[in-house]
Amino acid sequence: MASIRIQNTGQVVKASAAISILNTLMREGVLIKHVCGGKALCGTCRFRVIDGHRFLSPIKEREQMRLDALGNPKDVRLACQTHTFGDITIEIILTG
Repeated sequence: MASIRIQNTGQVVKASAAISILNTLMREGVLIKHVCGGKALCGTCRFRVIDGHRFLSPIKEREQMRLDALGNPKDVRLACQTHTFGDITIEIILTG
């Protein structure tokens, strides 16, 4: 099982590749803003990848469109659209 280290809080949570990072964080009580319910419409569940880029699911078109519309750099992803297959370190951009 993979681990997600949240740089902002120092928390470390276990993650399954079958569950989005957003749902994993919510299940573990980690505060992350998420307005649209995981549909890649709002972009509030953004996080910055500090380490472990290679363990993340590829960016799909819907996520890329939202990230481009918000003008995010390449190291920012949407938690609702991303899964991890290995240990990563992230920084949550907007806390809930």
